[in-house]
Amino acid sequence: MTNLHESKINDQKNSFMAALGKDRMYKRECGAVTDQQIWMIGVLVKYFMNKVMRMDCLDFQRAIKTDLGPILGDTGMWALKNYMAMQTQKGNLEKKKIARNAIDLLTKYLETGLDVLGIENKYNMLNRFGPKKCPDKKVVRNTIPILYSWAHYAPL
Repeated sequence: MTNLHESKINDQKNSFMAALGKDRMYKRECGAVTDQQIWMIGVLVKYFMNKVMRMDCLDFQRAIKTDLGPILGDTGMWALKNYMAMQTQKGNLEKKKIARNAIDLLTKYLETGLDVLGIENKYNMLNRFGPKKCPDKKVVRNTIPILYSWAHYAPL
């Protein structure tokens, strides 16, 4: 049993390092994450799913440009896919749907940048949890009291 557990942990470490290495190779912001900043990936994944996906198009663009650097690449995709797998195992369908939509938005961003997601009607069509479809859960970026923005932690 211990060997199976260690095998799973080694697999997770290897897949994480492969994603981080790919981001470093392509010189993405997430490739600049140091060992002391890895905790930010988990925090920013939660921030992306719980807050940023609930923002309107302009706040979404601002959050993408300033806050979410460490997850805008293969490292963030790795974290989101693992989160979705964990929610699938737990049987939490709502969080699984949110994670799936987050993966779709991140994939679209990696393919086209803000060319597609920067257009409000396309953003509203792609984001199934945005303010257009869930107006009661809308979040305004300026009202978030504690913001773990990458701009505050990015290496100089």
